[in-house]
Amino acid sequence: MRKLVLVVVGVLVAYSGVFASPKILAKVNGKPITEADLDGLIATLPPNFKALKNDPQFRKKLLENLIKEEILYQEALKEGVEKEEDVKREIERMKRRIIVGALIKRHVKPKVVKVTDSEVRAFYEKNKEKFKDANGKVVPLSMVKPFIVQNLQRQKEQKAFEDAFKSYLNSLEEKSRVEVYYK
Repeated sequence: MRKLVLVVVGVLVAYSGVFASPKILAKVNGKPITEADLDGLIATLPPNFKALKNDPQFRKKLLENLIKEEILYQEALKEGVEKEEDVKREIERMKRRIIVGALIKRHVKPKVVKVTDSEVRAFYEKNKEKFKDANGKVVPLSMVKPFIVQNLQRQKEQKAFEDAFKSYLNSLEEKSRVEVYYK
């Protein structure tokens, strides 16, 4: 019996984080803003901002923005803004975009693309005149190679995504029955 109690206590301790209440960072008119809310906002930021996710100053500023947004949101609800027809239409449009975005994310997987040295060299040679320093002298490839690689990588990833998206959309269009009445 004692072993059973120890096992149960051990399990409860191990899973105590699961049952812990969320850490509340602020309240606006009684509505809590949690650490999970803040982390969720940070997760939506572009990659260059995510490096700041543990910076206390940055987190404090984002929390202040969440508080302001909550104040405005509560006021909008008080005034019944969400019941206005143009707002309802915009909410529906945004809902559709979010759902379509999630579908695309689910089915259109980004491909890993590589940029070869020959592609970098070809790009450099073709655009050599654009790589000049303040004195008008052409900058050596070794100095601009990281920039070129990044640029070509982004272009190839964009093209790969567009191709995958078109393929996915075409497969859906083939299965769909579309009737157009507009002339």
